[in-house]
Amino acid sequence: MKGADQEMERFDTTLFNEFLQKNIGSPRVEINRLLRANHKNFQLSVGDIQLLNQERQQLFKDHHLVDFSWQNTQALAAFLAKERIYYRRDYVEQLNVCQSIFYYLRSYHSSGVTDQEIIEAIQQRYEVYQGDLEQLQGFFEDFPALEGEI
Repeated sequence: MKGADQEMERFDTTLFNEFLQKNIGSPRVEINRLLRANHKNFQLSVGDIQLLNQERQQLFKDHHLVDFSWQNTQALAAFLAKERIYYRRDYVEQLNVCQSIFYYLRSYHSSGVTDQEIIEAIQQRYEVYQGDLEQLQGFFEDFPALEGEI
């Protein structure tokens, strides 16, 4: 039975990877459009998107989740594009951390809380902590129930 489980996991991951590889250009184009619209002097590279994708895949495995679109990551990217972030590597790091928090909260709230509510909670706390990633992560690790709203 263990071999069948491993085979199924490999099959699911293979299907998922194929789907994302076909759509890997879309998130980059959309996020770069957001960056240009917000007058950022940088654009994400293919390598940046691949890094975000690798992190997403690991988060999916860690939290037993599946997400076939980049809409949630793009929503996080949209609010970060409006923030005072001046360097591409800082933007990618901020986006990666927010994406990690999002999927952590998504696994904690299997139902009853929408993706948009989670994104709004992250955005509100991000603003409260003025982009301090350690405080942001610490808050959601301590209060994942989203009960302590601002």
